[in-house]
Amino acid sequence: MGIPTLMMTGLCWDFGMADLRSSCTIIGPNLQWVLRLRQVSGPLAGKAQPVMKIALGGLLFPPSNLRLPLVPALDGCLRHDVWLGQRAQTSASIPTSTRSCAVESQPGVFFPPGAHAEFSLRGIPQPHAEPWAFSLELGLQLAAGAGHLLALGTPENSPWLSLRLQDQKVVLSSASGPGLDLSLVSGLPLQLKMDMSRVVLSQGPKEEVLALPPLGLEPLSNLWAQPQGYLFLGAVPGEVSSASFCLDGLWAQGQRLDVDQALSRSQDIWTHSCPQSLGNGTDTSH
Repeated sequence: MGIPTLMMTGLCWDFGMADLRSSCTIIGPNLQWVLRLRQVSGPLAGKAQPVMKIALGGLLFPPSNLRLPLVPALDGCLRHDVWLGQRAQTSASIPTSTRSCAVESQPGVFFPPGAHAEFSLRGIPQPHAEPWAFSLELGLQLAAGAGHLLALGTPENSPWLSLRLQDQKVVLSSASGPGLDLSLVSGLPLQLKMDMSRVVLSQGPKEEVLALPPLGLEPLSNLWAQPQGYLFLGAVPGEVSSASFCLDGLWAQGQRLDVDQALSRSQDIWTHSCPQSLGNGTDTSH
């Protein structure tokens, strides 16, 4: 196949090999990709069932099979595709509804209803040890519906600590006792700070404090020692959630977390864009 080359001209990447070349051109606000197959590694005509598959927005095999690490995540919509001068036929395995190109978008991460991402607590920035303290921040832009925004726990049990969206309020719940709620203001970061005696939920100038009984957060702090301790973003296991929301960032201990690097995540999350409003066309997958 030869040695691959990767070049960037302006906003466009060009990938080329002796047998395969792709290029793109930018027309107005749209990005147009052109793929040219000049030669393949054997005659297709001699095959019993010559089949060529081209995957858009993903891979035809697990990413772990790649020789070099790659996160195959793409946000986009497909206006039309033409193969040999005719409109291409898509596989029956793709989602029946794809993202609408009519949706105006902005930078961010969009979780449609029921979407989720999971981070291992061992794989994110660790709490301060003495005294124990941990903080999370969500750059919440838009939110609608009802369901979990964030939770700390294990897949088998109810979360030890969680934030739920309900009636345009953020409800903080703890396994150690009663919770509290905070009226939501879109566009302001939502901060969650905890130590062994209290949990502080704040957004802008508003702040609510949940006082904890002695050793109230000890089971939560022990989650970091468990291999099944997770940070859940979006719906928790077994939940039927109607919550949809946009984030312009997620930080743990002041360090940004990348949803593309989550231990697992729903495939219908838009990891690089958000709709400018939540409504028709924003609850579909790629």
